[in-house]
Amino acid sequence: MSGARTDRIDRPQHTQQAALSSLLFDKSKIGGGQLFILVDMARDERIYSQLIQFADAIHARSLYQGDLGERLAHVSPYLLSLRADQPGSRWFAEAGFGQSWGLFITTPVGFDELRRHLRKFNIVYRENGTPLVFRYYDPRVLRRFLPTCTPDELPASVPSRPSGPRIPR
Repeated sequence: MSGARTDRIDRPQHTQQAALSSLLFDKSKIGGGQLFILVDMARDERIYSQLIQFADAIHARSLYQGDLGERLAHVSPYLLSLRADQPGSRWFAEAGFGQSWGLFITTPVGFDELRRHLRKFNIVYRENGTPLVFRYYDPRVLRRFLPTCTPDELPASVPSRPSGPRIPR
């Protein structure tokens, strides 16, 4: 069985790209917030090379920092600020759409505040306290994880570790 998506309507690619750009970059459709993409560099080798190419045009930063962030830069999750007037923004939005590269986020908060918030979810703990890397920025993971959450686990403000999300054994 093919891993290709079957739920997408077959339309000419330029029509899909125009519809996507209209949806993502029209402030009235995203509630006036800022548009970001949390992208997993490990999903496709083109992602990191494009990030390097557009480095001067796109505000981007890994969710990992320090030595770990440097060593894993090519496979770590990155937060990117997307704007319609940045050529790289359209590339990331269009090339990654439907490919499980990451998550689109709209929010009224700024880049640094959002990055700090997202970094809280990188590590989760098993019931016995063992830390695990949580790849929540992979839509395939998030799609399966969210339905397992209790109402208390879903608020935007998650307590600091180790009382955060727990992964069963």
